[in-house]
Amino acid sequence: MKQPERPTRYEFWMVWRENGYQPSHRHKTKSSALNEATRLAKLNPGDVFFVLKATAGVVTDDPDIKRVKFIPDEIPF
Repeated sequence: MKQPERPTRYEFWMVWRENGYQPSHRHKTKSSALNEATRLAKLNPGDVFFVLKATAGVVTDDPDIKRVKFIPDEIPF
């Protein structure tokens, strides 16, 4: 059985605010993410901002969907 092609992505980093919203921007470099974390920390004294690197990713294909075929019931009752 042939293995499906493995998807690829460029590595990226994200900035996550503790007790905040989920991150949505992907930084192409660690330096860029650190700069953003520093900028946000200055705007939000006391809040902690973490720089996270994506280390793994998982994907699956849609499940196989099959239609059910109905046949007439030959029993008369």
